[in-house]
Amino acid sequence: MKKSITLFLTLLISVFLILCGCSSHRRVDGWYPVADHPDNLIIGKPLVTVKDFGYVAIVRDTFIIDNTPVSIFLIQGQVKPDKRQQWADGTEQLIGKKLGFVYNDSVITAPRINIRIESGSFQINSPDTILLKNIYNSILQQIK
Repeated sequence: MKKSITLFLTLLISVFLILCGCSSHRRVDGWYPVADHPDNLIIGKPLVTVKDFGYVAIVRDTFIIDNTPVSIFLIQGQVKPDKRQQWADGTEQLIGKKLGFVYNDSVITAPRINIRIESGSFQINSPDTILLKNIYNSILQQIK
């Protein structure tokens, strides 16, 4: 009796671990094509991942709305030189479509691509400055 209970529990734990392993797929942080409908659904493989970033900086941008200065923080970056052709070709294929920055399986920002971006430059913005700083610190850790 004790052997059958042990065997049953071992089998149950094995099935549980297999099922958990299959459902815990996490996307690598990076820039992915996203669909308009349903809103910002991640589609396809990443155009580039964070490990392809060569440079990032967090900056404050100030602009005027109704004669009042408004400041926002954003992350500016550029992909590594060896990834610029991939970035340029990918952004050209996505003209008129959205490209989203994915962090921890969530789309943080998803601008519509209007032109081929040959410089390899990008911006990540969010109204949540704490999230933006966390993303920035995470990117720094990943590109070391």
